[in-house]
Amino acid sequence: MKVERIVKKDEKNVTLFLDNNEKLFLSYEVFLKSGLRKNDDIPEDRISLLIDDNKKYFLKQKAFRYLGRRHHSSYELKLKLKQKNYDSELIETIIEELEKGNYINDYEFAKIYSEENIRNKLWGKRKIEAELIKKGVERSIIARVVNECFPAENEIEKAITLCEKKLRTLKSRKIKDGKLIPKLISFLISRGYDYEISRTAAEKVFNNVNGDFS
Repeated sequence: MKVERIVKKDEKNVTLFLDNNEKLFLSYEVFLKSGLRKNDDIPEDRISLLIDDNKKYFLKQKAFRYLGRRHHSSYELKLKLKQKNYDSELIETIIEELEKGNYINDYEFAKIYSEENIRNKLWGKRKIEAELIKKGVERSIIARVVNECFPAENEIEKAITLCEKKLRTLKSRKIKDGKLIPKLISFLISRGYDYEISRTAAEKVFNNVNGDFS
């Protein structure tokens, strides 16, 4: 087949009119890389390759748009692309390329995600672990990130800070003193702190507020 005419549709796309009355739609970037010119012959196998390159280009652009909004784990990004009904094999290829280019990095994603939620929501270790598992991060990466983000002394401090805020809320609701510690412990556990840290923080904060802690 021969290229009879080349028309630039817009800044991103080009249409190639072929001598068999068919059209070949390509992104401008794929077209430039192809080096095609008017009157060039294109074998059918090359047309198939150009179509694949074009699909790959637009899929990668879609991935970049997602990544431009926020960090994603490779699993998250894969799921989002699959929801758009892209070919699974092509998605795997794109994910591999993005990982090699360090556009997606599950360790960096997990570290940033953990630090943000520890800082903004005071999440505990178990909450972080659970959420990272949902996002498809490997267990070995989760373990590494959790160890880095949760030195033992810092975790109890964060639990106490969170507990102090919760206690003020419970006090404003006129909750009886006898129910405060169990409620504080339950609240901290729901935020990802283990029982021992939750109990220690709850008792310390409760006693402090009630004048028994020195």
